[in-house]
Amino acid sequence: MARRITTRLEPRVIGSRLFMMLWLTVAWVMLWGPVEVGTVVAGVLVAIVVMVLLPLPRVPVEGLVRPLSTVWLVVVVAYYLVRSSLTVAWLSVRPQAPPRSAVLRAPMSLRSDFTLALAVNTLNLMPGGVVVRVDPVARYVYVHVLDAGSPEAVERFRRQTAHVEHLYSRAFERPEDWKPSPQHYCAPSEEYEADGPDRIHDRTAEPEPVSGPVSDSEEHR
Repeated sequence: MARRITTRLEPRVIGSRLFMMLWLTVAWVMLWGPVEVGTVVAGVLVAIVVMVLLPLPRVPVEGLVRPLSTVWLVVVVAYYLVRSSLTVAWLSVRPQAPPRSAVLRAPMSLRSDFTLALAVNTLNLMPGGVVVRVDPVARYVYVHVLDAGSPEAVERFRRQTAHVEHLYSRAFERPEDWKPSPQHYCAPSEEYEADGPDRIHDRTAEPEPVSGPVSDSEEHR
């Protein structure tokens, strides 16, 4: 006897699938150029075929998308992109020595690994910094910052990273919307050397430099 497989579709799961179908349809229309009825219908059909034949691993939907907060997230990130681009352009043409760069550590305590990945990609898009390592257990990100030669620059990095985390939390992980899932994915703990300088035992402890000129940003709360 064939085993009956029942799938419970919650409104959040349905919403996420509809969003994915909409996104694939938009990508199809952008590839073809003109916005016509036939192109949109073909995009919907292609999106359905892709989702059925090439499904992505299921990610548990535990939060809730807040449309207004998501729009504000996009606006603020766009502002940071422009500001960071202008800052990097000025650093490249100013008649002074190159700024001192460093790897700075910042907490990124987003609950979902998927949301954490989105936030990390956002930080990577901003000129002047690139995420070099993510600690998925202690919820820290390590970012190579182009300009970290002054307390003001480090504080600016700290505020910007904290703001990005807050925006993603407000858009996707509000406490009142969070519903833990039994399928919640927990990233495996990293294997550190016993005397590794960046081993994190206690997030409330005084931050230690990772190596050489590497600095830490203060934890924000």
